[in-house]
Amino acid sequence: MKIIGADKLEDCFDGSVVFGYRFDEAWERETIMRLKSLGEVDYFPDFPRPFFRLRSKSGLQVKGVEGESTCRVIYSNEGKEVEKQSFEGLFVSG
Repeated sequence: MKIIGADKLEDCFDGSVVFGYRFDEAWERETIMRLKSLGEVDYFPDFPRPFFRLRSKSGLQVKGVEGESTCRVIYSNEGKEVEKQSFEGLFVSG
């Protein structure tokens, strides 16, 4: 799974930056579980649209739906560059 695009999205949060990411493949359970290396993952496979959410101690948040090839990522302004490198680094080698 590789990142094929990222767009800065409008946000209403003070002190954060929101991006929408597009991937070359849809999210699968295995890929969702890889996010655990960044923080706590909540995964709800029994929802009509299986939802997942990552929350890290540094303020990074990732939200998406299994089976879709997009997700929304919220970076805190304070640690944005480190968080961005950590998240995007998971998808460099596919």
